[in-house]
Amino acid sequence: MPHALLFSGIEGLGKRKVAQEFIKILNCTESGREPCGQCFSCLNIENRRHLDFLVIEPVIREIQIEQIRDLQKFLSYSNQIAQFKAVIIDNAHRLNQEAQSCLLKCLEEPQGKAIIILVSSHPEALFATIVSRCGEIKFYPTAVQDIANALSTYQNNPYFQEIIAWSDGRPGLAIRFFEDKALFEQCLSDLKLAEHLLKGDLAERLMLVKDYWSLLAKNDKESNEDEIEKGEVFQTLYQFLENFTVFLRGLLKKTIAAGGGDWPVSKLVENLKKAEDLKFLLLNSNINKRLLLENLVLNL
Repeated sequence: MPHALLFSGIEGLGKRKVAQEFIKILNCTESGREPCGQCFSCLNIENRRHLDFLVIEPVIREIQIEQIRDLQKFLSYSNQIAQFKAVIIDNAHRLNQEAQSCLLKCLEEPQGKAIIILVSSHPEALFATIVSRCGEIKFYPTAVQDIANALSTYQNNPYFQEIIAWSDGRPGLAIRFFEDKALFEQCLSDLKLAEHLLKGDLAERLMLVKDYWSLLAKNDKESNEDEIEKGEVFQTLYQFLENFTVFLRGLLKKTIAAGGGDWPVSKLVENLKKAEDLKFLLLNSNINKRLLLENLVLNL
């Protein structure tokens, strides 16, 4: 087994959940091909309280070098109780360059019985030398009916069909929607805004963006970068871009299935690519957020 794995694929496929379940399998004290879910190891990995299990996540926008130094220190200690010391680096594409350089040293010098799992929806943002030192496992969207069958325990949810449809083949996202009503309601609001943006003329689109920006900044000023950079607001903007791409993908599928529609397929593909590019820029650059939104709607 490689000492490092890269789970790649679009957001919401359940990559982090699979990584955590895999780590449970490695350390479960009961024999079997699946984790028992009841032993000390399984329960504490699930709750992130296991002494030999570490999860690293971005601090607002990025994963910083101090977090990877903590990882190095964590790996330097002997295993306390687990067979395999394990680390999940979630949203690994958000490692800044210093952190990536530091991580590379960890991958070049594996220590003991340990495994590092990088989870990323943008593996192209990682150093090629990091990717080359990982065993990559690619994740792909799941058939809608398969998701419905697997998540049948949520069938009493009044929005069951809508959530399955808008999860866009991503079981992880569907579970988040089922378990977080506010998140799904925000998604519906974003999808409605996306529809208005696509149907409006340029003046209407720019006015909608101005209103949305004011709502994000929580004041009447035309821009407030300090407020936008705060964690919660930054995540809201990123989630809007994600929901916008979901809307475009859904519209693209309907247009292809119907043999045509109000928007040419080529234009929908172009808009989808632009939205994905802007989402990537939001994560990996200091692009002006107001200009990013305006750029999104200029040529819809």
